Amino acid sequence: MEKRNHFTAALAAVLMLIDHIGALFFPEQIGFRLIGRLSFPLFAYGIAQGVEHTSNFQRYLFRILVAAVISQPIYRLAFDNTNLNPLFTLALGGVVLWLWRREGKERFLAGGLLILSYWVKCSYSWYGVATIFLYGFYESARAVSFYWQSVLQVAYGYVTGTWLQGISILAFPLAGMDWKKTIHLPKYFFYVFYPLHLMILVGIRELI
Repeated sequence: MEKRNHFTAALAAVLMLIDHIGALFFPEQIGFRLIGRLSFPLFAYGIAQGVEHTSNFQRYLFRILVAAVISQPIYRLAFDNTNLNPLFTLALGGVVLWLWRREGKERFLAGGLLILSYWVKCSYSWYGVATIFLYGFYESARAVSFYWQSVLQVAYGYVTGTWLQGISILAFPLAGMDWKKTIHLPKYFFYVFYPLHLMILVGIRELI
């Protein structure tokens, strides 16, 4: 079996690292945050691809949730934020998309969870879940995915008053790009990378 190119996942990790460096060490420098806005959509695309290609969704979801639980105290320490970390958002978005693809009555449950995500206290909340859901149509209906994600950016800016997130639409063409450079990451790379990079950044912050 041919190995998948993980270039997009690696790019998402680097962009997230830049974002977190800016948040923890250079909060006044908006450039870090602008660059970082491109990371979550790429992770959302990765989740959508994972839901489509995994042979065992329950096991896939379990791995994300384990990483989310492990990361939570580190996330809270890093950002002084009591909300659930983005891995919980990725997990919820994956569930919504998985249910939707099962069709039948499950689609009503998917829609209900999407609506309920508005009240879930996790990073990106309903916006993050909707982003993952819309990236689920990236391969089959790319124009529709792009249009509704553009609408989503406007809705998020209107509801929250935070228009900076709108820059994330620029990540759309990067998600499905056919990269000439090939990168193969270990299977559990991101599950380890997320809590580990936060732990290292927090340690550096405490030292300085």
